[in-house]
Amino acid sequence: MKQKKTSASQGFSSITSQDNFSKGKQINPHAAPIYTSSTYVYESAEKAQQVFEGKAEAYIYSRWSHPNAELVEEKLAKLETFGLEQKAKALVFSSGMSALSALFQSLLRPGDAILAQGNIYGTSVDYFNHYAAAFQIEVIYADFANLREVEETLKQKKNIRLLYTETPSNPTLNCYNVNVLAGLAHRYQAKLAVDNTFASPYLQQPFRFGADFVIHSATKYLNGHGTALSGFVVSRDRKFMEQEVWKIRKLTGTICSPFDAWLLNNGMKTLALRMEKHCSNTFSVAKFLQKHTAVSKVNYLGLKEHPDHTLAKKQMKNFGGVLSFDLKGGYKAGLKLMKKVRFCKLTASLGTIDTLIQHPASMSHHFVPKAQREKFGITDGLIRLSVGIEEVQDVMADLEQAIK
Repeated sequence: MKQKKTSASQGFSSITSQDNFSKGKQINPHAAPIYTSSTYVYESAEKAQQVFEGKAEAYIYSRWSHPNAELVEEKLAKLETFGLEQKAKALVFSSGMSALSALFQSLLRPGDAILAQGNIYGTSVDYFNHYAAAFQIEVIYADFANLREVEETLKQKKNIRLLYTETPSNPTLNCYNVNVLAGLAHRYQAKLAVDNTFASPYLQQPFRFGADFVIHSATKYLNGHGTALSGFVVSRDRKFMEQEVWKIRKLTGTICSPFDAWLLNNGMKTLALRMEKHCSNTFSVAKFLQKHTAVSKVNYLGLKEHPDHTLAKKQMKNFGGVLSFDLKGGYKAGLKLMKKVRFCKLTASLGTIDTLIQHPASMSHHFVPKAQREKFGITDGLIRLSVGIEEVQDVMADLEQAIK
């Protein structure tokens, strides 16, 4: 998918590279420092009164907002709407899960229902299931590739207020049709939230296809170095973000810290460069694994054999830096591989400049019921690989020796 921009607009990497603070708050350093102050001083009692009454702009308290947070929020809002004649509001949180929680708390009420994709991040499933029990929210899991099933569920369950999807999905690397899902959601008075963590706004912009909310675990590709936790909620509904989502963040204290936001900003500066290398390396590793006799299946959207390859070409600029593959030996083979890797880092994360590997059945998805896991393709022998930007031959050599 080609990105379009007018001659007057800034390029994608220009947005990520420069630090431009909001006008009117008297902050304009060349490179963003870390603003560690918890509070801010006013030049007069009159100015303080105006600020608290909402008649003047100034920072109040770092639980409410701070310069480092607003800098990355403005960048991501521009990136998620890059080339579009739209504007968005982004809010940064202390983690991807706190972002997800804030969206749910601001949008859903007891008696509402969520229609969620079945093959998503294990902690999201854990949160959904806990949230349902604790707050009287019904959670329904479905195969979002089966659009007929999705629509039938929406017809039958009039209380569905939110559709939630990851695309590409974690860890099965499926691609889902955001445009059609958004249309179905809106037809039945629901909203669509898309977790865009795997793609990043460099590869995919869900707002282009009608999504209402975009979620990020910014810990992953946006930070890119595994140095700090952070997350985002983004929406084109500025009023809802400022009045509802921001209020939840303020009351629960889940804003990203100044230091973590500063690290996030530094990572975002090289997002485009990193994503290009991630994509090219991952494609090479996918082709290598396709030929391996111990591997029964490789899940990577860049492979023509992938059933979602054509959809991904329409929806994404490139195919991402994560793949998964099934070992013929199942659970034991997965554990054996985890014990033998040397170059790839054994950890349950992704999106960093070095290659990370994990076995979902024994790690990230071990608390997801086995029947639910397997129903949505998360098998005992599935391995997830987040390919870094190293020399790709070193990644393949490690996998070769470990799979033997």
